[in-house]
Formats: sequence, structure tokens, C-alpha cells
Amino acid sequence: MKEKRVSKACDVCKHRKKRCTGELPCDYCTRIGRTQECVYHSKVPSKTVKVTERYILGLKTRIEELEQKLNHSGSPQGPGESVEGIPITSSEEYSTEVFDEVPVGSSETSLNLGDSACAKYLIKIRQSLVRSCHIEDDTSVPNFKTITVETSPSAEKIEAIAAESRPSIENAERWIDAASNAIGADYMFIESDYKSTVLAPLIYDGLGNNLSFIDYASELTRFFSYLALGRMFIEHSSKQKSRSKFPGLIYFETVLKLQGELLGVSDRTANGSLVQSFLYAAYYALSLDKSSLASILVGCAIRMMFGLGFHKHPTTAKENRIFWLCYIYDRLVAVRFGFPLNLDDLDVDVLSLPLVDEKGYYSVSLETCHFVSQVKLARITTRILRSIYTKNSISFIQNCNAVLKELKTWFDDLPQNLILDLDDFNIENSRSTVNLHINYNYLIIITTRPALFYVFNKMLDGGNDEKKPRGIIQVLVDSCVQAAHLQSVVLAKLYHKGSMAKASFLDCHYIFNATIILILAAFCQSMPYSSINLNCDLSAVLDRVQFNLNLLQKLSKYNISASNFNRQLTEIIDLLSSKEVQSKFDGVFSTFEGHREPNETVRESIEFESLGRIDLGRVLDDISDSNSSGLALFDDEDFMRFSNSLF
Repeated sequence: MKEKRVSKACDVCKHRKKRCTGELPCDYCTRIGRTQECVYHSKVPSKTVKVTERYILGLKTRIEELEQKLNHSGSPQGPGESVEGIPITSSEEYSTEVFDEVPVGSSETSLNLGDSACAKYLIKIRQSLVRSCHIEDDTSVPNFKTITVETSPSAEKIEAIAAESRPSIENAERWIDAASNAIGADYMFIESDYKSTVLAPLIYDGLGNNLSFIDYASELTRFFSYLALGRMFIEHSSKQKSRSKFPGLIYFETVLKLQGELLGVSDRTANGSLVQSFLYAAYYALSLDKSSLASILVGCAIRMMFGLGFHKHPTTAKENRIFWLCYIYDRLVAVRFGFPLNLDDLDVDVLSLPLVDEKGYYSVSLETCHFVSQVKLARITTRILRSIYTKNSISFIQNCNAVLKELKTWFDDLPQNLILDLDDFNIENSRSTVNLHINYNYLIIITTRPALFYVFNKMLDGGNDEKKPRGIIQVLVDSCVQAAHLQSVVLAKLYHKGSMAKASFLDCHYIFNATIILILAAFCQSMPYSSINLNCDLSAVLDRVQFNLNLLQKLSKYNISASNFNRQLTEIIDLLSSKEVQSKFDGVFSTFEGHREPNETVRESIEFESLGRIDLGRVLDDISDSNSSGLALFDDEDFMRFSNSLF
């Protein structure tokens, strides 16, 4: 789907002197397969402000007063002089030769203080006095004492590490493009001129004379993190060495080595490139099923970002983008592994991604639209973590209703060019759009799945005497199962079209998440006294489960996470199918034959199944109709026991 026309031509059409249709993406960019490069730039008009003559005269008078004060002022105090006889520092205790004077703006001392800091409190006192008493404030940059760390990164060692695994520039460009095409609009950022300003002159030609060695080493680290991701998305497994079966592993290890060298002098290394390298290393670590390492790497990136102050006052569009990348990664790891959030929304004072670049041009592109939409989903993820998976005084139904409303608003507000035709989508041009909708389905599932778990536990506790649940439970369970089914079909289409990231963690985790719901739904549906109606054929659900298991089995060749997910799902199926469980509940779930391969007809119908959207508007209406009394459906004891003991 294309966005409405704009009056300007895109950059690609301008460069190639082609007639531009003014859409996003335009017809020409779509035809040549460069939709992500279809960017429109227009100069932001300068604003003129009308001022009165009185205002100008007042400024002139103020300038004259300041000049007179400057002319009559005495010489400033020296650094060792005291005020009213009180020494600033004791020269007997501290030698000025031991400390370096560092401006407050440097990375060591510019701590980007929050309101709880004593130094920030002192600054506010000073500002209040200056403002109230009309005192001329000292605008000079204050100096602080600091000790310079004697250790420094070994230039020879860093160069040796880089030279050992640096590929040809042709391969590097190909792998970086692969990473950018796969997650460049979601979980990665690369400047449009990266190849011409960093890759060729700095990484390969060694023309980084204008950079400090630490900045150069940071760019090297970011470069290898791009390569690790690119190899993961473009290469399949190797039949040679066992370690080479995981593509990009050598570059991932290189990133960790370089980061280790740089962290030895961490008081001087914080910069945006190093922050990014930690995030991308975390993404790769997930594919190795190293969730704890991924969480540590994301935490390092966020703490470094705090030190740079990107969470309060990013000065460029790039810094803004890096902050929101940290925000997305924090939510990505926290919601999938139940880790605490590192970044609290209350600490954030950053606007959404700006569309005006440093040169004053207004930019519109698909990549920006995708990323802004992912940021909005990350904010909703925060709401899910805080309200659905954290004890609070508000009922689950109210929280669930609020989250589903936010998800509906997100979907309704999507730009037209991000609406996905689920029955006919072009993967090559819309993988980032598919990523958006997969994440959207995932959030619906994790929001509503406590209701399915509630039904499951009530069934286990109640046995044959289980009472039929209220209509609102049926609505939430239906939504959860429908989202899981839809998710499975979309992922199957990705795999069939060869567009699934076989070595990546996220796609496998989405399959894992959806399959858990389908297994639980099939078990509940198989019970002869089941009071829940899932409006689906049991054999069809079991076929879908088996298809997902077979898919994970195939991906296990390249992906440790897929192998572990497949094992966990197989174990729970074996438990549900066991004689002990089936004999207690007189179920028919044992008819599920593990590891059977669906026949070709079933496989084809599964892969090309027609998709229907989840109508959250109808779901919200049904919730309102079923809960008109406003009473909480789950009592506190039941809900917290059923929702938090497993998920």
C-alpha cells in the first residue's frame, strides 16, 4: 500500500532524473526494488518573528550596561585564591600536579544529572538566585578536578584483532546491506552515507586521522557488529567446521574482544557507535540462546547512553535514534525473559524521532515510518509489563481492556503504506512491515494469554464440575488463540518464501510463543467436559502445532534457540499426552502423534491459508457487553496465582 502523493520528487528520482509519482514509495523505486531509499527531502522554511521597537531598544540598553560592567570589572580571581578567606582546596592535601582540570562538558564530568543528584540541586539553587536577584550569571564553563586513567587501549592489539577477521570490502558491503534490509527499520541504525564516510575511508583506507584512536576503535567495533548481523541474515550453515555452522560467529567474537579492550578505559570511550555495538551484539547473542548475556549487553548500552545524556537532551537526530533503539531493546529483552526494565518512562525526556535533520531538511521515508511505529509498540509493551505482569490494584480485565485499546489505536493510526495485505504481501519490499504486524500479534497474545491460562487451571482444579466461564473470558481466549493462529500462518509464509531469518532469535521465538498457545488451546478443547469453545477444529489445531514443530526442527540446523524451543514444546506435549494426565481427565489429546509430518495437502493448506485480521474493535465491544456491571472477573488470589506462576 502506498502513501498519499507529495509535491516533491524523491532523492532516487532526482539523482536519476526520473519522473517521480510523489508516493511513498514511488512507482520508480518500487519497480527497481529500492523502496527503502525512497526518501523525500524538503527545506524547512525559516520562521520570521515580528518584534516591537521597544523590544529592540531594551536589548540595546542591556548590551550597553553589560559593556560598562565589563570595562569597570577587576581582574578575575586566580584558581588558587579564596573567597572571604575560605580556601577552595588545601594545597597541603592536594597537589595540582596530580589532577587534570577538565571542563564540565567532557565525558568524565558531564554526568547529565537527574533531579535527585545533590549537584543538580545546587545548580537549581544557583539558577533561582540568579533569576530572582537579576544577577549576571557566569557563562564560563567550570572546571573540575579529575584523575586521568593511565591505561590506554593497545593500538597494536586492536589493529591485530581487526585485521584477523576483516573481510573484503565487497563482502562487507553485501553483509551490511543484508542486515539493513532485514532489521534496519526496526532494531538497527546505519547512516545513509555510512559507506562513503566511514566504511571505505576509515575502516579500509585508514584515513581516520581526524579521529582519536578511541573513536576509530569504536567505529571498528560497530562495523564488526554490523558484519555479525549481516552474516546471520544472509548466510546458511556450513558443513565444514562445527563452529562455522552459526554464521557471523567470528565477527561476534571480534566485537566482544574489541569491547573488552575499550572498556578497560571506559572513562573515555562512551560514544554513540559503541552504544550501538552493544545493542547489535545483544541481538546476535539471542540467536545463540544467551539471554543473560544479551541482557547484560543491553544494560551496558543503556548505562553508557545515560552517561552521554541521550535520555534527556539528544542534540542530533542520530542521538535521538540511538536512544530509542536502547528503549526498544530494553523492552525486547524484558518482555521475552521477564527481566526488569532498565529504562523507566518517567526518566525519559526525549521527543519522538525528529523528521528534521541537522541540515534543516524535512525527511520522510518508509524506514522512519517503520521505526516510529516500532517505538509506539515498545511503549505499549511497557504498559503490558507494568499492568498485566506486575501486581497492581487494578483488575486484570480493566488492564487488559486498556492495553487492547492502545493496540487498536496503534493499528488504526498506521500510515497507509504500513498496512499489510496478509493474503498477498511482497516479502522483498515489506519485511519491515511484516515485522511490525508480527510484533503487533505478539503483543495481543501476551496480553490475553492469562485468560487462557486461567481457564486451563480452572479446568484442572474443577474437573468434571467445571462451570462455564463468563462471556468475557470466552472473548479474551478467542482473541488469544486467533492471534496465535494468525501468527503461525504469517511465519509459515515467511519461511515458504525464503524470507525467514533462519539463524535469528526473534522469528523462532514468535513461533515458540504462538505454538504454546495452540498446544494449550488444543488440550483444553480435547477435554470431553470442556466448557470453553474455541470455534476451531481440534485436528486442524494439532496440524498447525505439528507444522510449527517441524519448522523449528528445520531451523535447528542453524539456530540454537530454535532447537531449545523445539525441545521445550515437545516435552510439554509429551507431558500432556502422558497416560497419567489423559487418564485423569478422560481426554483425547493422546491422539496427537508427536513428530509426524503433515501430508503435502495439509502442508500446502497451512502455508497458503487465507488470513483474517483480528478485529480488536469487536473484541473491545464484546468485553464491554460482557462486563457491563464493571465487576472484576478474577479475584486477586486467582488471577495472580494463574497469571504469574508460569508466564
